[in-house]
Amino acid sequence: MAEYEFPPDLLDAQRAYVAAHARVQEVTDALPSSMATLAGEAEVSEEQREELAAARAERLRWVSVLYADHPWWATVDNPAKARAALQETVKA
Repeated sequence: MAEYEFPPDLLDAQRAYVAAHARVQEVTDALPSSMATLAGEAEVSEEQREELAAARAERLRWVSVLYADHPWWATVDNPAKARAALQETVKA
């Protein structure tokens, strides 16, 4: 039996965070390299900046939903251990 019983909405929020984090990585991967930018060989467009800012904002929103706003965390004695368990549960 699992050590923690996570509420379904918390599991959904963790999945949404994982997706948002993947989106940030996807947007970041599409940007020109820092070296190319510094060398003047490429530049980040305003559209790319806005897309990255939006992706990061969405990821941050899910961090807030997961850890700052959810009342379930007040019911556990070891939030760090519970966070790790939540992440592992969603990975499985």
